[in-house]
Amino acid sequence: MVEIAVKDLFRILLKRCWIIFICIIFFGAASYIWTNHYVVPMYTASTTLYVGKNTEEFGIQPTDLSLGTNLILDYREIAKSKLVANEIINELGLKMSAGAMAGRISVNQRGMTRIIEISVTDRDPQMAMVIANTAAEVFKRKVVEIMQVENIQIIDRAELPRFPVSPNKRMNYMVGIILGLALGVGLVFLIEFLDDTIKTPEDVQKYTGLSVIGTIPVFHRKGRRA
Repeated sequence: MVEIAVKDLFRILLKRCWIIFICIIFFGAASYIWTNHYVVPMYTASTTLYVGKNTEEFGIQPTDLSLGTNLILDYREIAKSKLVANEIINELGLKMSAGAMAGRISVNQRGMTRIIEISVTDRDPQMAMVIANTAAEVFKRKVVEIMQVENIQIIDRAELPRFPVSPNKRMNYMVGIILGLALGVGLVFLIEFLDDTIKTPEDVQKYTGLSVIGTIPVFHRKGRRA
């Protein structure tokens, strides 16, 4: 088995570095074109709500905090239910399925609090904001009907998002460059290992184990003078 020193690896890379540069430029340009001309930007609008028990009559009980944490899971399922999705669709007059609407809605809990965040992602920033605010209103009504919980307050209404959340252009560019670099390096080594021709005296000694006695220089014919 032929051993390759580190300096030989660098020599191989430097000898065909143009292949690496071409691969980096090609995949970097492809990533740029794909990100800016073929990927649809997506926008996310979010609204926050406080959901808790009525405390005016009985006050806060010691078990309320633990119960509130468990109830967050119930609220999350209600917010993403087809019941809520269908009402949002009807109120806004949209033409889509309940499953498609529910897929645009995500619900998260803020830490260990009773504050939940309803987020909506859409290619249209205005529509993302409108759906998020409508989802909050519909969720508020449905929780009152289903769970008999009236202490629901909208803290922050969704605002018009200014910048898309996807695609991550910088990340896509870096992936394209790294992919081009990896492919270029791999291609250089593949070409080198498939090339079994002998070009230098060192190659003769490396591949045959024989010592080089001498070399024949190459003479270039000069043009005749008139």
